[in-house]
Amino acid sequence: MGKIFKIQGLPVAIFKLVMIYLLIQLTDIPMTIVEFSQNRSGDFGFQTGLFVAALIISLITVSAAWYIYRGGRPIQRQQWSLKRHWLAILVGLLVFLIVNVGIGLLIPITENQATIEGLLKRAPLPLWLLTMGIVGPIMEELTFRGVLMDYFFQPRAGWLAILVSGTLFGLIHQTKTVYEWLVYAGMGWVLATAYWLTKTIFVPIMIHILNNCGSLFQLTTNVSNIQVFWGAVIGLVIVVSVWSFWRWRVSQQARDIGESIK
Repeated sequence: MGKIFKIQGLPVAIFKLVMIYLLIQLTDIPMTIVEFSQNRSGDFGFQTGLFVAALIISLITVSAAWYIYRGGRPIQRQQWSLKRHWLAILVGLLVFLIVNVGIGLLIPITENQATIEGLLKRAPLPLWLLTMGIVGPIMEELTFRGVLMDYFFQPRAGWLAILVSGTLFGLIHQTKTVYEWLVYAGMGWVLATAYWLTKTIFVPIMIHILNNCGSLFQLTTNVSNIQVFWGAVIGLVIVVSVWSFWRWRVSQQARDIGESIK
């Protein structure tokens, strides 16, 4: 068991996971207020005050969650660099969309997605972008990828950490059927794989943020799920092809240089 799970640090890991999950509940307060204040959607003063309150709550909760994640962190992770990780983010996002939309095409809209669409119609755009487009992904990644995978599992148990992370991620999204759970579990497995391969939490965070903000764009336009799916498939093929060609050219140039030296 000790080769897979971090038995000695289990109490601390459980404490961190519980605390950061409770912080997630605080970030839901602004949207809960929106849900129970349908008659004030056109009140500018109310909406402005709600956004300011959401911003304050977000700064506090994200800072606290980051401290919980970083404090005494047992695994040395790679330093974040957009220049180094942009390809991982792009490929991860395209795979994420293929899994998300692809599975979603097979089933009706999930209850969680229906709730989000209902809130979108009542919540002002800045509030939606802040809470569900940025803060939500950050908090969920720090919980289900950062704390869960780092503090509960040994580095060699990557496959099991990925499986558990995605499975629990699916269970928290108000799923009532196996198919609904599979949508979010599949997304969680993609994000967990991205974290395990890149060794930096910012990659799954960026993938998650881009996906959520992209969902907002899709909900406010006439872009269909089928268009998103095939766009992601074509985009993934193009990106992988260009990257493969570039790597081939680099290897060819290196070989030519080596032969000229000889």
